[in-house]
Amino acid sequence: MRSQAGFTLAELVIVMVVTGILAVVAVPRMFDMDQFSARGTRDFVGAALRYAQKSAIAMRRNVCVTVGATQLTVTYASAAGADQACAAGNAVLNPGNNLAYSHADNALPSKAPVSTPTSVIFDALGRPLSAPSTPRTTALTISVTGNATPLTIEPETGIVR
Repeated sequence: MRSQAGFTLAELVIVMVVTGILAVVAVPRMFDMDQFSARGTRDFVGAALRYAQKSAIAMRRNVCVTVGATQLTVTYASAAGADQACAAGNAVLNPGNNLAYSHADNALPSKAPVSTPTSVIFDALGRPLSAPSTPRTTALTISVTGNATPLTIEPETGIVR
């Protein structure tokens, strides 16, 4: 007599139950991309703010970040100095693709817009300013629709959390 190889009925039932549980839990999350878009928008804006702060320190001049609902612009002042305003033609390039942050390829997802559009200026020391040469005294908060955790820019240090 030869022994036959195969699965037992108990093994097949267990595999079916595990597959059913995975289908109930995982499949709905795969088709709901709004949370992923919101997290991506939040991370992109946070990275741009951190890069703008580091660029301000490296260039020793003001760097301005304008965060719109679906667009982000990062520019720098033409000359060093606390009172210098950022010039529109001096765009800071995204290190990921060497395009200006205002370029269409760097647009924020429309499914997860920024719900609190704002502007921030980083001075040569990396501190956020509320106006040229006026240090910010309160933390700045930027929220993204669909993401519960807002970005916070600390007033004295400019750290983005």
